[in-house]
Amino acid sequence: MNFRKAKTSEFTAIAELDRVAWLESFKGAFIPDGEHAWRLWVEYALTFVALENDKIIGVSLAFPCTDDSYAIHKLFVDKSYRGKGIGTELMRILLEEIDRLEVDSFLTVYPKNPPAIALYTKLGFTDKKFEKDFYGQDEDRYILTRRKRV
Repeated sequence: MNFRKAKTSEFTAIAELDRVAWLESFKGAFIPDGEHAWRLWVEYALTFVALENDKIIGVSLAFPCTDDSYAIHKLFVDKSYRGKGIGTELMRILLEEIDRLEVDSFLTVYPKNPPAIALYTKLGFTDKKFEKDFYGQDEDRYILTRRKRV
């Protein structure tokens, strides 16, 4: 298993895995981010990949915000590789890079996803705010914030 920053040339493979992962989510029929967004994120945001035999099997993504914080926007792992700590390692690597930048970070999480909330709390996301209908009707989220490390 290999973990590293994503290469710009990998954006289409990442977008393909994103589409598959998104179909398993709360409202899977909703259109996920497309290749155009991944092309920009891979080059200009913090994007890390997990690879097995040169195949991308997991991705983490955070992008800078206008308030100097970073939004952790994506974390997903191919279904056949889940439960092996890959997502946790991708998140650890992403947070390590954010810590080097000495900025706050935040993410949103579905309130009925206790395993994800527990993982994020363990990783230092201590501030929690509930937002009803964050992404639209019946799409509530917690906004979890991790304060900068200096």
